[in-house]
Amino acid sequence: MSVDAGTDQVDEPGWEVDPDDDWALAVIATVGRQLRLRREAAGMRAPDFAVAIGYGEDLVYKVEGGRRIPRPEYLDRADEVLAAGGIVAAMKEDVKKVRYPKKVR
Repeated sequence: MSVDAGTDQVDEPGWEVDPDDDWALAVIATVGRQLRLRREAAGMRAPDFAVAIGYGEDLVYKVEGGRRIPRPEYLDRADEVLAAGGIVAAMKEDVKKVRYPKKVR
């Protein structure tokens, strides 16, 4: 376990994307891309966004780069900060499915 720089958030096992799960990779890459596009459209830099949502900058880059599954709380905070009207928070259902191994889904 590692602590995310800038916060007390711990990078816990189970929140990484399985590199052998093509569907999970596609979902998390899409979620990350949408978050980055919304953040940029809001005129926010990643460090400022990280502070606003209460997570570390490193985690923001991992999520936006599709290398880390965002927690539901992360998506809720991102939705609020980006004034996305529930669109970002709605991605929680797909993200929740990705969290489980392919053989369990």
